[in-house]
Amino acid sequence: MIRFTVSDFNRLGSPMGFRYCLPEYTGPKQDMEQLCIAQGKVQDYELRPGMKMVLSDIITHHQYAATSLAAPQFSAIVIVRGRAHAQLAKQSSLSMTAQRGATIAHADALNVTGIHPAGQRLRGLNITMSTPDSLADSPLGEALTGVMASTQIWLQPWAVPPHLLTAIDQLIDSPLQGALHHLLLEGISLQVLAHALDGLARSTEKNSPVSIRDRQLLERVKECLYQAPGEDHTLAELARLACMSPSTLRLKFQAVYGCSVFSWLRERRLELAREYLMQGGSVQQAAHSVGYRHATNFATAFRERYGISPSELSQA
Repeated sequence: MIRFTVSDFNRLGSPMGFRYCLPEYTGPKQDMEQLCIAQGKVQDYELRPGMKMVLSDIITHHQYAATSLAAPQFSAIVIVRGRAHAQLAKQSSLSMTAQRGATIAHADALNVTGIHPAGQRLRGLNITMSTPDSLADSPLGEALTGVMASTQIWLQPWAVPPHLLTAIDQLIDSPLQGALHHLLLEGISLQVLAHALDGLARSTEKNSPVSIRDRQLLERVKECLYQAPGEDHTLAELARLACMSPSTLRLKFQAVYGCSVFSWLRERRLELAREYLMQGGSVQQAAHSVGYRHATNFATAFRERYGISPSELSQA
């Protein structure tokens, strides 16, 4: 097993801004940096730009704390064995136990501290994303954007399905290497993120200030956009339809659907235009049918969303 000192952990944690200390250590300071605080293995992977996974399987000999002034980020943690304690600034704290997951998300920089007790085997994973930009135009990117758009600080526990705990256990000990190992890492990471985001969604729904009537009125707005995407909608008109002020509509629509009113409308327009093009329609006709006055603006939006120009799709 590999021996880890405070210096070793500082080296591993420095890319993410973490510094380590021994809050209960009472010996000479000059000895602390080289004291063996844990033994085992720590594996660090970059799955995509801005998306990292750390797999840990260590035995802790001394209680240690990891502290960082973290930039905006999203983290999903699963502890298979052991326990830890997380503290976000002075606002939120959570005791994390074995066979449970935890989500940490914040849109502003703040102090994050993790405390790991001595005398235990600590086994699990941590997936961290600093920005959803690298996942743009994907379901995961959209979900993360909705979470990170909120000013709320999230420190949320969630239940981990037994099959996922087994998969993480096997991943930590996997003998696979290279491309096959990367596929395994990515597959399990997506499962973890799906359950972490589902845990946040359930918490949001449970504690949401959006009433059942508000949701019904928001559905009225969404149905209007769905049925008439080519109309020249304004926020003021949609707010009247929802019996809300424009600012209230903006906030509640974002809270319920995870995107702005006009982001939702843009997605609906582009989906409809894509169907039109696939049926043989021209670019100009597709643009006008969904409310774009200028085909060049439509072509730019279409390429950003689908990665190809509308003319390429219409000629396919």
